[in-house]
Amino acid sequence: MAACIEAHDTPGNIAAPRLRVTRTYEISAPVACHHCEDAPCAKACPTGALFFDPKNHRIGVNEDNCIGCKSCVMACPFGAVSVATTQVPVLMGDVRVGSQTKSFVLKCDLCVDRPGGPACAEACPTKGLTLVDEERLAELTAERARATIENEA
Repeated sequence: MAACIEAHDTPGNIAAPRLRVTRTYEISAPVACHHCEDAPCAKACPTGALFFDPKNHRIGVNEDNCIGCKSCVMACPFGAVSVATTQVPVLMGDVRVGSQTKSFVLKCDLCVDRPGGPACAEACPTKGLTLVDEERLAELTAERARATIENEA
C-alpha cells in the first residue's frame, strides 16, 4: 500500500492507498476495484465522478465532481470503493480565510498515468498482485485446468 500512496502523492492528488488489504491470521488478500464495464458504482454516482473509461478499460475518477454522498460505496458489490476527506482552503479572492472538509471517492485507478502500470503490482514482493487482461486470464485458467487434470490422473 505504500507504493500506492507514493504513486498518488502528486499535486492535486490525495496521498492515500487506493487498495485495501484484508488480513486474517493465515492469509491476506487485496480488496481491489474490478473495473466493471457495467459498473454499479458508476451508475449510482449522481454527478459522474465515477465513469467507465473505454480507452483504458477502467472505472475512472473525477474527484472534482464528487460530492461525497457515498452512493458508489453502497453500490459496489466488492467493497472496493471508499470515501475519504481532506482539508481544502477557503479563499476570498486570492486570500485564504480558512479551510473546510471535502469528501471524495477513493478507489483503484490502475495507476493509469504511471508508465510502469500499477505501483502495487510492481512493488509486491511475492508477485501476489498482478494486472492481467482477458487473454492472459484465459491462458491462466487453461493452465490451471490442465494442472488439475494431470494431478487427478
